[in-house]
Order: sequence, then C-alpha cells, then structure tokens
Amino acid sequence: MDARAEALPRKHVCIITTEYGKPFTVDGYSGWMRDAMTEGLPLDCRPHGLRKTFGRLLADDGASAHDIMAAMGHLTLAEAERYTREADRRRGGRRAIIALEDHKANRTPQTSSGSLGKLP
Repeated sequence: MDARAEALPRKHVCIITTEYGKPFTVDGYSGWMRDAMTEGLPLDCRPHGLRKTFGRLLADDGASAHDIMAAMGHLTLAEAERYTREADRRRGGRRAIIALEDHKANRTPQTSSGSLGKLP
C-alpha cells in the first residue's frame, strides 16, 4: 500500500470487493451481478436485496440501530431503525409464545379434581 493510501481517512467499510480486494465501481458491480446471474444466481436477486439482508442479519444478531447505521452508511437513524423494529417484533413474538408455553406448562390447578361436585 502506498503512503498516500495509508494517509487517507476511511469513510466506510467495503463488504463486497473485487477479486483484487478493491471496492467495486457502480458499473463493475453491475457486471459482477450480471455474471453471477448468468452462472446460476436466481434472476430475482437484486443488489438492494443483498443490502437489506445484511441489515436484517445485523439486527437479528442484536446490533443497535447506531451499529447498523455505521455499517451500512445510512445518513439518518430512521433508516437503520427500520431493521431493528422488524427484528424487535420478531423477537417479541417469539418471547410472547415462549412465555405462553411456559405459563401453560407450569399451571397448577387451584382446586383438586377430587373435591369437584362434593358439598363442603
């Protein structure tokens, strides 16, 4: 790496790089995706879909909205919060079902069935 490249501040992290480890140009990335589709990648795959998947994976793994914002280069917190809201809803739904199952499993009757129908 030359001295100029080392001196330049990094403003982002590049997740998908060329075979030479360099960031793709817009045209280069489009060509790479087109080649991947020709080689068998489903035709409905889109670059934005990969980006959204990355955001969802981060959120599902517990990353905060600020973490996602930094990783994906979002300019506003609201953009990143979309992923955490979705993940929070999924986690909340799972927690609710688990709580209900735990409640049903640990339920003890208040009266024994042996005393039902008998006068005191």
